[in-house]
Amino acid sequence: MQVKKKSSVSPFKIVMCALLIAYAVTLFLPMLWGLMTTFKAQAEFRKNVLGLPQDWTIENYTTALTHLYLDVRRGVSLVRVPFTRMFLYSVLYAGGCALATTVTTCVMSYASARFPQYKLSKVIYYIVVVCMILPVVGSLPSEINMSQMFGLYNKIWGLWIMKISFLGMYFLVFYATFRSLPDDYAEAARIDGAGELRIMVQIFFPLARYTFMTILLLYFIQYWNDYQVPLIYLPAYPTVAYGVFSFGNSGDAALANVPVKITACIITIIPILILFLIFHKRLIGNVSMGGLKE
Repeated sequence: MQVKKKSSVSPFKIVMCALLIAYAVTLFLPMLWGLMTTFKAQAEFRKNVLGLPQDWTIENYTTALTHLYLDVRRGVSLVRVPFTRMFLYSVLYAGGCALATTVTTCVMSYASARFPQYKLSKVIYYIVVVCMILPVVGSLPSEINMSQMFGLYNKIWGLWIMKISFLGMYFLVFYATFRSLPDDYAEAARIDGAGELRIMVQIFFPLARYTFMTILLLYFIQYWNDYQVPLIYLPAYPTVAYGVFSFGNSGDAALANVPVKITACIITIIPILILFLIFHKRLIGNVSMGGLKE
């Protein structure tokens, strides 16, 4: 007697698949439309908003790279910062802040997860949870005053120092990662004479490297797209996000059209796409837990 196998396809799966496909299309189509718009002239864009370009041109890219700039004040002098220079400031700001925040969060979560016998570990954990629950409002004026008092205002390295913080959701991600790692590695290292610092750096940090790289990339994307912090704390060193934000207020006639503005937005996201294409295989990897024997 043959037993009929139940079909793995259910109405629920079909509906969820359709919803996911529709969601993916809503993300992909605007990006594709923006990319096609960058190859249109302003006159063609007015006549053909949704269609493919008829006369392909790269003039919008050259216009955005050459005409988009900001005049900032450094001391008593007025300095013109071109769009290409903003990319350098964005790399320094996003890369430095992402590294400072990720390393600090990783170290503090490791100390809290691997040494639960100390009361300070629990205090650190509860501080993170409470700060996530309670909204922090009205702190911006005091932060600006403190940054000016300590000489951190309007300096890229000053923001690196200000971003040395372990508060946030990613602390819990690191905490769960380190709590899930077995103590066998640490015990074997202690028998060989390794100290706690060496155990942390050479054993547990490599085991959490995929988590570290993922969070580092997420922080980098967050800071790369951030324009408010550079607008407030780095007025003399504008980033690309700050430049694109100020794009709408530009008085240059060459920039007063939609295709050039969309081109600037497309140029801004190119580094993020390159990073994802390079690291996407490593980011989805799992932490290897092999090597243990019962």
